[in-house]
Amino acid sequence: MKHVAASTKVGAPAGRRVCLVSGGTGGHLMPALVLGRSLLQSEQAPLLITEGRDVEREFVQRELPDICSVEVPRSGRSPLALPWWLIRATGKARRLLRRHDVGGVISTGGRASVPVALAARSLGLPVFLLEQNAVTGRANGWLQSIARRTYTGLPGADSKSRRALHTGTPLRHGFGQVDKAEARRALELRSDVPVILVTGGSQGARAINELVPAALQQLDRRLQVIHLSGLGKDADVRERYHEAGGDIDVEVRTVAADMDRLFAAADLVICRGGGTTVAELMAVGRPAVVVPYPHHKDKQQLHNARVLERAGAAVICEEKDTDPGRLAAVLGALLRDPARLSAMGDAARQLRRLDASQAILDDVHAQIAGRASAKVAAGGVA
Repeated sequence: MKHVAASTKVGAPAGRRVCLVSGGTGGHLMPALVLGRSLLQSEQAPLLITEGRDVEREFVQRELPDICSVEVPRSGRSPLALPWWLIRATGKARRLLRRHDVGGVISTGGRASVPVALAARSLGLPVFLLEQNAVTGRANGWLQSIARRTYTGLPGADSKSRRALHTGTPLRHGFGQVDKAEARRALELRSDVPVILVTGGSQGARAINELVPAALQQLDRRLQVIHLSGLGKDADVRERYHEAGGDIDVEVRTVAADMDRLFAAADLVICRGGGTTVAELMAVGRPAVVVPYPHHKDKQQLHNARVLERAGAAVICEEKDTDPGRLAAVLGALLRDPARLSAMGDAARQLRRLDASQAILDDVHAQIAGRASAKVAAGGVA
């Protein structure tokens, strides 16, 4: 098991350490790391629990290397092995929560959240869920009945919990606070040529990587494009732009640490429909063409995108119905209508919540403090 170097900052009251559990993708991990950074900045020492997959370790090391990070056993692919994994992982989580003197657990999703939440419940610790999506994810759905609170990232999310609270999704510092002209100067982009940001999420998206270069080539106009391909996919995407030709100035990156600046510089964003991406569009106020990931059983990303579509902030292009020609027609119509792009951005901005981290942590600390006070009043030990 790998342990990322722990922060030794002091200031968190004994027994009140907050545990964050997350994993799988950046959409789950990033909100947890944003909350972790807020806790570190307030002189507290959060604990992060993941399954320790390579993508998780790389993400944590890049975004918040000084958080104390520990791991539960990894789950396997076989459904027959899940009960044994759940028993082992829950036992390991109980030991970790005790050893690190945890007062409450915040889950931002992913399979590791289930054993950690069950361990917390068995120890009498409050469990809090963050649901970034319009449709409740599988793990959070299982855990809602034991959660003290469910924080929803999108307006109108379908959480069935009576204890749901709409807070928005915690985002990296800077979202919604970077000026477009300043962002373009920093990125060395021209002010008189449209900028398109293309992103398929933390791991990239093959359909977007394939569709977008071919579609943009058909527009026959000058464009500046920043395309985030995902790790290991950049060479293929560069080759696709080279083959497509056209009057396009393109920068292909694998991932980016300056997403706040990239969103601020863009006139239009082409993206998947993950909950965090949708929250970022809202925070910055940018119009989008959303190509939702099609293989979730509950069409999670499609429902996320519909939050934007209903507000007039996005156009949805479902993957099964989209080829380069259709995508080019959608993009061309939007780029020819700057007034519509501006109105879409304003509509997205009306949905934003920039205080999500503070709202969540204030409520969590109030709940933990209330529990401690109740135990003291009952003659127990806080």
